[in-house]
Order: sequence, then structure tokens, then C-alpha cells
Amino acid sequence: MKENNEFFWIIGGGQLQVPLIDEVKKLGYKIIITDKNPECICKDLADIFFPIDIFNIEDHLRIAKSLIKNGEKIVGVLAAGIDAPITMAVLAKHLEINGVEPEIAKIVHNKNRFRTTLKKLGHPTPKFFVINKKNLNQINLVIKEIGFPLIVKNSDSSGSRGTKIFDKKDINAIKKQVELAIKVSRSGNALIEECWEGSEHTVETIFDVNGEFHPCFITDRIFDKKNGYPVEIELFHPSKLPIPIQKEMFEIAKKVATDLGITIGAAKYDMILTKKGIRIIEMTVRLSGGFDCQYLVPAATGKNVLKAAILTALGKPFSKELLDDKKSKYSISCSLWPKLGKIKKIEGIEHIEKISGYEQFFLRYSVGDVVEPYIDSTKRFCFIITSGNTEIEAREAANRIKTFIKVVNE
Repeated sequence: MKENNEFFWIIGGGQLQVPLIDEVKKLGYKIIITDKNPECICKDLADIFFPIDIFNIEDHLRIAKSLIKNGEKIVGVLAAGIDAPITMAVLAKHLEINGVEPEIAKIVHNKNRFRTTLKKLGHPTPKFFVINKKNLNQINLVIKEIGFPLIVKNSDSSGSRGTKIFDKKDINAIKKQVELAIKVSRSGNALIEECWEGSEHTVETIFDVNGEFHPCFITDRIFDKKNGYPVEIELFHPSKLPIPIQKEMFEIAKKVATDLGITIGAAKYDMILTKKGIRIIEMTVRLSGGFDCQYLVPAATGKNVLKAAILTALGKPFSKELLDDKKSKYSISCSLWPKLGKIKKIEGIEHIEKISGYEQFFLRYSVGDVVEPYIDSTKRFCFIITSGNTEIEAREAANRIKTFIKVVNE
């Protein structure tokens, strides 16, 4: 068999990218990986690795030009579960390969631009204001206009960084949260907006090389919002939403994507079912994080969204069977929530793979690390992914894993 010297570029080298790399390798392509961590877990899986920041577009373009000059052929680029859709889009445009238009990526990546654009297109949006260091003195007026509950968030970063919900007026606390949101925002902007209430869901879709829309899956998201911090504590698949509601969510997703001009690639939405109907909280033009399309959904249904996205990036059609349900199970992604403090010991992990229903376990902390307050989803201690023929079986498997793992803090 002739060796394939064509390269597929994957942005990011963390755990979320491992299944993507595996799928690309099965198709026979060599791998380029960029990640600022020179010791990232995917480094040794790459044929070519560059330790650069995933947000540094100039460095990506510089490397692309160098590779092309050296005769390397790059045929695809993807970002999965990592907050770099703009880098992906600009790189694909430069390489003249398949990808969403950079301007679309920039719109959906910036929360205030996305809301402004949606409003112009006639879609429901929350009342919101953009706050930065220049207009911090307007917070009182903004609060009066929006009312309660309100939510403070950064304008362009994922993982609920800088996010907090306020049910009552507390100027000092709100101002402090806005300052934090500004700090974690790459553009230096925060949003204060109307806080919608209801059940939250991930809606994953993809447009193939012919521009045909494909609904992929809907996952239920469970949050602990104690003290105002929306920390995701569970993902569940398949969704418990009534089928008509799920169909409506996919219809909304298709309409919004079409209105934005999206004709190719993944489009992922965070939606909420409120008393007034379905609303879009956020959107991005990359595959989902949280291990949804990597492990959670495949464990329950056997769908292979990753392969569909890879083939699309390569400019190739994919079989609709990739997105068909091949099994009817239930899957859960959850976590442990140890006491705060410096970790002295972590025990029991070596036993959990033998538990019936075990799918995956990913630990995000090590001995010596400090467990900090759970103020956003980046502080999650681990990922426990289980499955079962019933929801009860999947939950029992997760609970058994939790009982095996012991975390001792100093």
C-alpha cells in the first residue's frame, strides 16, 4: 500500500483531541498538531508538532507557509472541543481547503457580536450590554435596564469563565464579577445580560460538502447554580426532551446557521427551553467539548460525528449511516467534587475499569494540586463517563465508580 503523505491539521493537543486523531489516522492521513503545551498528551501522536498557542493566528499562518514551501500537502484542518474556531477558519481559508468562512467564525465566537447579529436577523436574544474598563461606571444604569435575574459573563471564552448569576441587586459583587469577566476575556469585554431560566441542552449539527444539513444529537446539561456559579455537573444522552421539542431545536439550528451563511462544517449550539420557548444561549462553529461527540454520544448510540466532520473537512461526502443510531443505550458524564485544598492522595482509580458500564475516566488533577472553589466548569475534578441499557444502569455505574475513588486532602 502506498504511503499517504497528506497531512491533516488538528488544533489543540489535549484529551478531547485524542479520539479525533485516532479517526484521522484510520483514514490514513498524517497528523499536524499545534498546542502551546510542549508536553501535551497528543504530542507523541503527531507526525509534526508545533508548541504554539491555538489562538495565535499569525504563528499558524507562518507555519502553514513554511510547510507548503517545504512541499507538504495539508488537506484538512479541524478544532474539536477547543475554543479555536477562528484559528481553524482562517487557516482553512489560507490553505484553500474546506472550512467555515472566517467572518462567520468571528461573529459566533464573540458573544456580543453574535447577539447583535441574531437580533438583526430576527431571532430572539436576551437584553444585554457590553461592559469594559471604559464604561464600568454605567453598571447601575445597566442593572436597572436589565432587571433580575441577570448574568455576567465574558464575551469570548468558554467553560463559564467569569460567569455568575445574580438574583438581587448587589452593586459591589456585580462590579467585582464584571471585572473578573473582563480579565478572562481575550478582548477585554464582559456582558451583563438578562438571565433566561429553563432546561439547558447541547445541540450538535453539521453541514456536509454539498451544503446539506444533518442533525447529529441533543444532550441534556445539568447545572449546579449554587452561589450563582453555573457549574455543569452532568451531561446525559439521549435527551429526555419530547421529540417535537428536539425537532424544533434542530429546525432553529438550521435556520440560524442558514441565516448566518453557514454552508459547511459543524455548528454547535447551547440552547435553553424557557417558558416562552426555545432560545439560543451561545453558538460555535466547531465540534462540541465535554466529551459529547468523542465518548458520551458514541457510548449511547454508536454515532460517529467525528468521522463525519473529518470527511467534510477533507471535502468528501459521508455516509448518513455515520449519524444513525446503531444501539439504544443511555450514557452519563459526571464528576467527583472533592473537598477544597491540596491533594495528598488519590486512591482507587486502578479498580474502576472493571465496573460494568464503565466507558471512560479522565482525571484533571494530580497529587500536589490544589482543589479550588468550583466557580466554573474548568474547575471540574474529573470526567466519569458510563453507559447502561437503562438510565438506572448508567447512573449506578457512575455511582459505583465514585465510591471506589478516594481523594485525601491535606
